[in-house]
Amino acid sequence: MNHESAEIVAADLVRALRGRRSRAAFSKRLGYRSNVVYRWETGIAWPVSDDFLRALGRVDPGVATLFPRFFGRSGPDGPSAEPPSATQVAAFLRELRGKTPIGVLAERTGYSRYRIGRWLKGSSRPRLPEFLSLVEASSRRMLDLLAGLIDPARLPSLAPRWRELCVAREAAYESPWSHAVLRALELEGYRRNPSTAWLAARLGLDEQGVEAGLAQLQRSGQVERSRGRYRVRRVQMVDTGADPARARKLKATWARTAVDRLEAGSAGSFGYSLFAVSRSDLQKLRDLHLEYVRAMQSVIAESKGTECVGLYCSQLLDLATTDNALQR
Repeated sequence: MNHESAEIVAADLVRALRGRRSRAAFSKRLGYRSNVVYRWETGIAWPVSDDFLRALGRVDPGVATLFPRFFGRSGPDGPSAEPPSATQVAAFLRELRGKTPIGVLAERTGYSRYRIGRWLKGSSRPRLPEFLSLVEASSRRMLDLLAGLIDPARLPSLAPRWRELCVAREAAYESPWSHAVLRALELEGYRRNPSTAWLAARLGLDEQGVEAGLAQLQRSGQVERSRGRYRVRRVQMVDTGADPARARKLKATWARTAVDRLEAGSAGSFGYSLFAVSRSDLQKLRDLHLEYVRAMQSVIAESKGTECVGLYCSQLLDLATTDNALQR
């Protein structure tokens, strides 16, 4: 997302949050004496991201839990009653970045490595459009973050993308294998042999299942058919954790797929380990696992080849308890 697009989104966000109130009235409601909302909506000036969130907290107390809800977990100190501070915004951006090189973020956003480095360290504070741009570049999930503030369907610059994302999310829940089909469309082998029969043979599906997945992908706007073959139009970054019950079902589907391949003797890395540790060390293992996932995502993002469709499944839980469903 370039600078101009980020500013359009930021202005749409402020305008949608204001609703039917006048700019002056909304400015006053946010705690400002001057008509700053006019300056934001017209792009004359932009608020620093944490100042904006703190001001918005006067209107919507839910802003205080925006970041934990985005990650799907509570903070280490429990729920907060205050909007995110500058320090918390920097920590949020660092967590989003994971192992992604700053150079990659600079390329995606158009901002310099120096500026991005200062934002991540917290020595400089990004303005609202810069913050949104960095969220999108780091996670491809800016829409999900904004959904914690307002219905993205109310943002003219993002409404079409939001509709496509909702369809893609539904496809992930209802037709999990459609995502595997999407990934297979990117394989070099499909370019040489663009047929549903090839896709079915490569993924271990029947052609009917592949065709159903392709239909879902077309409805979500992720693929298009051109000259007798399917082409990837846009890959949606879909957060399936929005519905915990359906997310568990989806995870179980892929876990069963991995078990099926294990029992069939398929090549892959399969293993397990049983051990006794303290609760604090089990948490350390969870943190290590998260670091591994971040590193893995960075490798995936930077991979230049398209020869394999990988499936990663993992489980880490305390067998000696009955409330694992409540643990993260």
